[in-house]
Amino acid sequence: MTILTTLVEAAYKGLARCSPLDAWIWFEWLERHNSWTAERIESYRCERLVELVEHAGTAVPFYWQLWSNAGIDPARIRTFEDLRDLPVVSKHLLIEAQQRDAFALKNRSDYQFTHTSGTTGPRLDLPYSRADLQKKYASFLREYYATGWRLGIRSAALHYAGHPEFGGRYTGQPDRDSFVLMRWLAFRFAHRRRLLKPWSTRTYDGTEELPALWCRSLLRYRPWLLESMDFNLIALYRYLKRKKLEPPRIPVMFVLATLARPLRDRLERFFGGRIYNRFGPHEIEGVAFPCAQREGLHVATDVVHVEVLDDRDQPVPAGHRGHLVLTDLDSRLMPLIRYRIGDMGRLLDHPCACGSPFPLMSDVDGRARDRLLCASGEWVPGAVLVQELQSIEGLELFQLLQDESGAVEFRLAPSDAPRLAGLRATVTRAIAAVLGDTTAMRLRADRPLELETNGKFSFLRRCDDVGQSDNLSAVGECSAHGRA
Repeated sequence: MTILTTLVEAAYKGLARCSPLDAWIWFEWLERHNSWTAERIESYRCERLVELVEHAGTAVPFYWQLWSNAGIDPARIRTFEDLRDLPVVSKHLLIEAQQRDAFALKNRSDYQFTHTSGTTGPRLDLPYSRADLQKKYASFLREYYATGWRLGIRSAALHYAGHPEFGGRYTGQPDRDSFVLMRWLAFRFAHRRRLLKPWSTRTYDGTEELPALWCRSLLRYRPWLLESMDFNLIALYRYLKRKKLEPPRIPVMFVLATLARPLRDRLERFFGGRIYNRFGPHEIEGVAFPCAQREGLHVATDVVHVEVLDDRDQPVPAGHRGHLVLTDLDSRLMPLIRYRIGDMGRLLDHPCACGSPFPLMSDVDGRARDRLLCASGEWVPGAVLVQELQSIEGLELFQLLQDESGAVEFRLAPSDAPRLAGLRATVTRAIAAVLGDTTAMRLRADRPLELETNGKFSFLRRCDDVGQSDNLSAVGECSAHGRA
């Protein structure tokens, strides 16, 4: 532990004792749970559940109306088994409820707003009191401390353009996040974080100007930890490899996406550090955090309940993919109870070698909207094919489009056009292995890759039509008509 870490942690403790900024007290409380037994954690979280449902059923019009219409008495919800009787809620349902003030917040002034990124649907406003923010920040610290990082140690961030920290500067979208200043102060001084300029255009064609800027900043600042979206880190990696430049050495990289193991290994060798993941959506910070074993993510069951459900909202067995449905045990202003967040994942039933009492889940397996249609008529999570393609040596950045008919288009950036012919057979086999030999497809490298409106990059995109049928070939023919 550095002297600066000791000083910053002491300052946080002092703030917690003499002001409402008590995140450190909550963080130390969460850290103590690491020594609890699984049985003690379960008893604790059941108590929290009963408190949450009682509050929502009596003080939140949205929930008592929803549950009353379903014929459910919230007083009988005493366990997480009972929780399954409550209806699942969606982002669209919550937005509609906000518009008619079904959370009874209109006449209150004890809260401010942040919001979701808008990747899995329209942006959802999230009301937080300052006390709520302290608890969320404590969960955020738990995620970071799990990697070995500490307050006072240099860090950097490569966010997407629509991240709340930028206040809409790069997207032109109005931003209602009221905590930007508080977040900036904590990150700038306690986290010693440098916020790097995001990729602010809607396309990627291999342009090197911004990766060059990132490289110079990282070499100059030398952060111990870098938080980055997968797209940004890969774009930086490709630039450095192409230019044959010495990479910045980064001991810890928090990559907020699921990378195929071969690609993760290549990036770790190149940057000389370890890559961790976490599941911390804007709605509920700190859902799952990493450990040194990296056998999955530890579900923070002391603050959130995670379910994995099928398309009919029924539980799926451990190890099977499904829709992630979350219940935030801390939320009171706008409780999130059985909230379908729009992501896919799996719960794991084996204990972690680290000895933690918290159960494991997989890395997030992509968004529900990104499922792919196989030639057999079945649907598979897009993450399955993305990881298959990421495992191919030399293939890091690409985009796969699929239309309603199931036809696919595999796209490389124009700067990679000379490599398309050499990758054709390998890519075709990988797609055939997941979607089937009769899937109609095309390979091309004459158009830039596209980013979301909020600046995030998705390896998969749904589209209306990938092209005319005479430009498509069956995957099994291994002779798609690519354009280079």
